[in-house]
Amino acid sequence: MNASQFVLSLIHACGNKVNGRTFLQKTGYFVSLLTGLPVDLRYHAHYYGPYSATMDGTLTQLSNLGFVEEASTGFGVVSGGFEMRRYDYCLTKDGEEICKPLLNTPEYNAIAEAVRKIRDAGQPDYMELSIAAKAFFILQKQGKGMTGSELLKEAGNFNWNIPEQSLVRAVEFLKRVQLAKA
Repeated sequence: MNASQFVLSLIHACGNKVNGRTFLQKTGYFVSLLTGLPVDLRYHAHYYGPYSATMDGTLTQLSNLGFVEEASTGFGVVSGGFEMRRYDYCLTKDGEEICKPLLNTPEYNAIAEAVRKIRDAGQPDYMELSIAAKAFFILQKQGKGMTGSELLKEAGNFNWNIPEQSLVRAVEFLKRVQLAKA
């Protein structure tokens, strides 16, 4: 499965509507972990946690080709003059057509099952997924179990500010999707 097929399958498995670029990135991160599919998305540390430029570029390409529709919603301007926007994604009719052959593959079934597992773990929003992704990224990087305080300290090395209560919820999510132990 290539990156385009992965992104198309991911959007479809999410009910053909994904609210937010960060939500899509983090869902893709966890789906790639849960499925083990050999799609080289090359996640690295970024502002909101693990980020894949490959996934972002693929999404842009699919949008430019008319297979994915990107819609933005403005939420005003925050201090410093930065505009707050959310980007939502869905497959177009052409996108649904090219996605059809994927729907009966074991890869698509694995993606759909991983999306169900994430939803069943509590319907996390983009912030919860982002914090859980940061925590798991750190755990993978360290290659060992860590206490909450060790995780928070390591998050600081990435310039990630994780509130302690949010970390508790993130660890619970990771346990529910079976990516972390107690």
